Amino acid sequence: MINKKLAKLISDNQHTVYGKRYGFCDIKNTIDFQNKVPITSYEDYIPYIGKIKDGEQNILTAEPVLLLEPSSGSTSARKLIPYTKGLKREFSSAVGKWLWDLNKNFPRLKYGQLYFSITPQATKNDGIVGFNSDDEYIGGILGRMVANKFCVPNSVKNITDMDDFWNATIEHIKNARNLRFVSVWNPTFLLIMLEKAKMTGRELFPNLEVISCWADGNSKPLADRLQKAFANVYIQPKGLLATEGIMTIPIEGLGKRLTDSHFFEFIDKHGGIRLKNELDAGEEYEIALTTSGGFYRYNIGDVVRYSGNSCFDFVGKSGNVSDYFGEKLNEVHVRKVIAGEGFRLLVPAGNKYILYCEADVDIDKIDQSLRENFHYDYCRKLGQLERAAFVKIKDGDKQYIDNCLRFGMRLGDIKPAYLSNKEGWTFI
Repeated sequence: MINKKLAKLISDNQHTVYGKRYGFCDIKNTIDFQNKVPITSYEDYIPYIGKIKDGEQNILTAEPVLLLEPSSGSTSARKLIPYTKGLKREFSSAVGKWLWDLNKNFPRLKYGQLYFSITPQATKNDGIVGFNSDDEYIGGILGRMVANKFCVPNSVKNITDMDDFWNATIEHIKNARNLRFVSVWNPTFLLIMLEKAKMTGRELFPNLEVISCWADGNSKPLADRLQKAFANVYIQPKGLLATEGIMTIPIEGLGKRLTDSHFFEFIDKHGGIRLKNELDAGEEYEIALTTSGGFYRYNIGDVVRYSGNSCFDFVGKSGNVSDYFGEKLNEVHVRKVIAGEGFRLLVPAGNKYILYCEADVDIDKIDQSLRENFHYDYCRKLGQLERAAFVKIKDGDKQYIDNCLRFGMRLGDIKPAYLSNKEGWTFI
C-alpha cells in the first residue's frame, strides 16, 4: 500500500532530476519509497536549488518553481525554499481549515479587521525573489479575502528605518476601528509594540479578541508574559509550520492537529521510522515531510511530543547544534539544563560558552549538567573548552532582538532560542 498523496508526488516527479536519481519510477509502495529515498536535510538540496536559481526546470519537481522563498532562523544561515503552485495549495488548504475553525469558535472575527505582522524585508542582493506579503503566501481566493481585512498595509514592509516602521505600524493600528484578530510569530513582537506605543494592550487594541502566536517550546514563557499584558484576550498557540511546510494547525477543543497537506514520517529516539498510525502517545519524534515543493523525506529538525488523536506539541529544535570543538551542544538538551524564569541564552564565545540570563544562576551546576552531553564533557576534559561563564543582564528579550537585527535577521524571522551557534552577541 502507498499513501495517496505520496503516490501522486512520486508519479508526478518521476522524470525529474531528483526522481531519476532515486528511481521514483520503480516505487510501488511506502516501503519502496523508504528504501530508495534517504532522509534529507537542507544541505542535501543546495546543489539542486543552485540549478533552480540558474533557471533550470524539472530539477526537484515537474511543476515549475514560482520562486525561491528566503527563510532564516535565529541560529542558522538563510535557506532558499522552492515554491510551486502545489506547495501553495498545500499551505492554503491547511490555513483555510484553521481559519474556518477559528471563525466557528469566535464568530465575531469574521466582521472585524485583522493584523498579520508585517516586518521590514531583509536586503536581497542575489536576485532571489520571495513573496511580497502573507496573502501571496496563502494564495488564491483565501489569500485575497484575508488581505482585504488587513488594517496595516503591506507597504509598511518597505520602511527600512526601524523607528519609522514601528511608528507607522502603531499609527495604522490606532486608526483601526474594529481590529479583532492579531497574528504574530514571536510573542515579544507585541510586547515591544506596546512599549514603543507607551500604551497598554487594551488601550492599543480595544476590540481585540484573539492573538495567534508561538506559545510552545522556547516561546511558552514569552506567551505567558503576553497573556498578562492582554488579560482579557484569548491567546491561541500557533500550529507548527515553517517555510518548508505546514505540519499542524490549532483546532479548538482538540489541540494542534496534524495536517493532511503533506506526507509525514516520524523519527523516534532510536532512529526508527514510523507513520502517523504507528505513534505512541507521550513519546517524542522528529518530523520528516514530503511536499509538492520538491523536498522528500525532509527532516525539518523539529521535535514534537505526540499527545494522541493526531495532535502534537512542539518540544524544540533538534537541528540547532553548536559545535566548534566537537561539543555538539543541541537546543533540546540545553533548554532542559538552563530553563527558568526570565530570558536565558547560551552562546559560544572563544573557548567557552556564556550564559546570558536575567536571574542569578549556579553556573557550576549548569556546566556540570551540560557535561551530561558526552561530547561537551570530552571537550572539557581535553581543555578545548573552559567552564561555562555567566553574565547577568536586563531586558534580555529586547536585546536579543536587537542582536538578531544586527546579524541581518528580518524581524519576522526571529525565533526564541535557548542556544545559539553564533559568536558575536552583545548584551549589557
